[in-house]
Amino acid sequence: MTGPDGEWYLSELANGIERSRILSIATQVKKMKDEGKQVTAFTVGDFSPEQFQVPLSFTEALASVVHQNQTNYPPAAGLPELRESLSNWMIYKYGLNVGSEGIIVGSGARPVLFASFKLFLEPGEGLAHGVPAWNNHYYVHLNSAKDIAIEGDSDSRFLPTADGVKERISEIRVLILNSPLNPTGTCFTADELGAICDVVLEENHKRRKTGQKPVMLVYDQVYSTMTVKGIEHVHPVQVRPDMFEFTITLDAISKSLTATGLRLGWMALPPKLAAPVIALIGHMGSWPARPIQQAAAETYSDPKKLELYFEDLDSRISDRMEILFTSLTQMRDSGLPVDFIPPQGGIYLSTRFNLFSALGVNTNEEIRLWLLKEAGIAVIPFQAFGLEDESGWFRISIGAVSVDEVSDAMVRLENALQSIH
Repeated sequence: MTGPDGEWYLSELANGIERSRILSIATQVKKMKDEGKQVTAFTVGDFSPEQFQVPLSFTEALASVVHQNQTNYPPAAGLPELRESLSNWMIYKYGLNVGSEGIIVGSGARPVLFASFKLFLEPGEGLAHGVPAWNNHYYVHLNSAKDIAIEGDSDSRFLPTADGVKERISEIRVLILNSPLNPTGTCFTADELGAICDVVLEENHKRRKTGQKPVMLVYDQVYSTMTVKGIEHVHPVQVRPDMFEFTITLDAISKSLTATGLRLGWMALPPKLAAPVIALIGHMGSWPARPIQQAAAETYSDPKKLELYFEDLDSRISDRMEILFTSLTQMRDSGLPVDFIPPQGGIYLSTRFNLFSALGVNTNEEIRLWLLKEAGIAVIPFQAFGLEDESGWFRISIGAVSVDEVSDAMVRLENALQSIH
């Protein structure tokens, strides 16, 4: 193919890559703000440094290491002291013991997520993921995998269920789960996660007898330290110890330390599987900078101090979520066409704006644009997370907004909804 668009030059994989819908919306919001328009950005899953700060001890350690000129290449798998600290943290927090040799560090969660798919998937094999969920449908394309979407609904809090997994289990090579879930802010219970693990274990018992490769579970828990009071984060190995050999855990400081721009994540996996991942990370060159690794090693060596930071962070998240929860409840109870699923973890709230009849529209995109123009609030439709139904469900993210901004946005939203009710 010839032409100015460049398709003739590119591989089939490159030509098929979609741009993130979330980032496209964020660009639109930024332009409006630059034009002086009042918009509250409940969009990108980032943290504003003005609202949520990285622990002071981390930044002090980082500066100290830089001043010591510790700027050369780190080992591909991560600094030994960091791998040891993270291993001890995983034992302390989740009861998961892979040893330091089972910890592999990357520049954020994405490189280790990509590596975990490459570790197991051959082209055409099944990559199963919940819908809605962050970016999994893009990773299906990047791995030339078979797309196995397991849709959740409001009854399951948009989480995939054991029944949904069981229906497709014979086709699955890798299953990825995320809890707390981006975009919905909902979490698996021990019973729900245990039931999914039982499906995987039963299938793998059959496959072992026939020599087939097992179903591997990639468990993305980057929001695990952010749960509301009364909700406990659960890990597959906690609920089913036999899942140890089939589970890859992903975590990062990007969310837990609100350090999205510092880019440090890690994979915890059975040590016998580590060698090819280390080689892949090394070839990609996707390790975090040495000073960031050293600062993280020091930070994670003190779990009790970390817990104090997480308690404060949860409190500040709750301050914002409580405003959303209270305001949306009042709107719903007064008969306005809004609904939501009570927040459980992370920085997200699943919110339904059922405005199709009131506005005479048919799509989430039309509702999104109306909310942006008339209420000055920017939200992300669930289509950006793979759920294509025009159902009125959107993600609200509170990571980059102040308490006052949330309050003001809810006043504008109520006024806008009253105008069409």
